[in-house]
Amino acid sequence: MRVSFDQLKQEFERVLLARGVQAETASECATMFAQTTESGVYSHGVNRFPRFIQQLEAGDIIPDAQAKRVLALGAIEQWDAQRSIGNLTAKKMMDRAMSLASDHGIGLIAVRNANHWMRGGSYGWQAAEKGYIGICWTNSIAVMPPWGAKECRIGTNPLIVAIPGNPITMVDMSMSMFSYGMLEVNRLAGRELPVDGGFR
Repeated sequence: MRVSFDQLKQEFERVLLARGVQAETASECATMFAQTTESGVYSHGVNRFPRFIQQLEAGDIIPDAQAKRVLALGAIEQWDAQRSIGNLTAKKMMDRAMSLASDHGIGLIAVRNANHWMRGGSYGWQAAEKGYIGICWTNSIAVMPPWGAKECRIGTNPLIVAIPGNPITMVDMSMSMFSYGMLEVNRLAGRELPVDGGFR
């Protein structure tokens, strides 16, 4: 079954509105989920949306929360996301980093109390489209062991680097062999991993 971008966005938006998310926020969030899906990154688009809704219903995500700046040191700022919607917060923080870079030559934003930003590559691309080099990274819960160990002690900690140009050059990667989202994509498709992965 094929679903158009507009149909997908409208369905995301309907689900968000039904859970009390304000109209403007629901529209922007739905657009970002639909764009990620349209880009072919189902693992962080349509496939991730049900888990996002579970977190919203559990109160882990506060839909009307707004990030608040807690420290400003010229080109460097720290913000408290206050458990707001992760992808919207990340987009706003990249906008802020680009504004700082315009003023100082570099813009560096640290964010705490944030929720999952979904597709990290979206924010690197956002910067590169405007002519900035975008470098983004985040931590995650401990889901993999250090090399040679057996207990999970470190996160997948995604890293994104996007360079402006025609075409834009971007690396969007996880520190693990496979991201959790790609494991899910393969499982849903009934496919085995292209190479062996995991640990015992």
